Amino acid sequence: MRWRRKRRSGSWIAALFLFFLVTVPGWELFLRPSALAAQPLPHWNARETAVPPSPSDDAVLGRPLALALDGERLYIADALDCAVKVFSTEGRFLRSIGRKGQGPGELSFPSGVCVSGGLIAVADKLNFRVQLFDREGKAAGGFKLPFAPDRILALNGRRFLVTSNPTAKRAGEKLLHIYDREGGIIWEGLEPRTSLDPVKDAFRNMILVCAGSEGDLYVIFRSGERTVRRYSSAGNLVEAIDVDPAYAFRNVETPDAGHGRLKLAGFCWAADFDAGFFYLSPPEVLDGKDLGPGRTICVVDPRGILRSVVGLPCAVHRFLVAGDRIFAIDDEGSLRIFEVDR
Repeated sequence: MRWRRKRRSGSWIAALFLFFLVTVPGWELFLRPSALAAQPLPHWNARETAVPPSPSDDAVLGRPLALALDGERLYIADALDCAVKVFSTEGRFLRSIGRKGQGPGELSFPSGVCVSGGLIAVADKLNFRVQLFDREGKAAGGFKLPFAPDRILALNGRRFLVTSNPTAKRAGEKLLHIYDREGGIIWEGLEPRTSLDPVKDAFRNMILVCAGSEGDLYVIFRSGERTVRRYSSAGNLVEAIDVDPAYAFRNVETPDAGHGRLKLAGFCWAADFDAGFFYLSPPEVLDGKDLGPGRTICVVDPRGILRSVVGLPCAVHRFLVAGDRIFAIDDEGSLRIFEVDR
């Protein structure tokens, strides 16, 4: 009888576990990431779609630094041409917005772009401001900044996230700044890492930002750590996500300003967030001395677990993911469009 009771108890536990696996969505997330990492990862191929040629010289990208998508229009901030280039989602050139200068509708080294409520917002870096345009490319206002902006994202509630690079010249510098559309400051946060080595600090403070699906944002340091920070549109830190160790650092040593060796733990060269997943591109080690853009995009779930890998035919500096499509800037500064076979 005792043996039979134990057998029924074991069967009951097994049945309960089977019910849990079948009925609870995402049950596998309760397993340890290391156990999942041991499983073979799906590899997705990226098929390239040819970008239509354009007779216009304005279609040529000089130094593209950021991409934004709004419906059927792709916006690319071109720092060298001091303009925002507009393309269709098939890669057909439509128009150029802005020109070099300091006046309304003029730009100087635009480094970021986003679209919010029918307005195109540009991080007008060397003019120390955010410049706004309507959909037709006409100047629609903007606001001055006490720093040179780097990237810009549209958030909930008519807000913008603007990032900056630390200069060590202003007390209390922050890397993240949230403004309303009129230029009122809402929040500043994320202190830069500081040391006695400015070259080292420059690498350590390079960040990537991605817009979330609920008006929030994600922040990723390009080197030194594997944590993804999630902030609300009000600047509150919501969570810190540790990325799966299966996504490895790229370690190199490079000369520093003091003629020593600077050790870099490269983590992510470019990143995006789409449909609940992170798309992180690890850097490649160049000649064992430096880090450069990679040919791989890793798909990471909201818990930080590495789920799949996308192989690209070329290295990409920047990219934007929209469903099964990837819009990217390659090593030559050209627009590339890929279809992902999942």
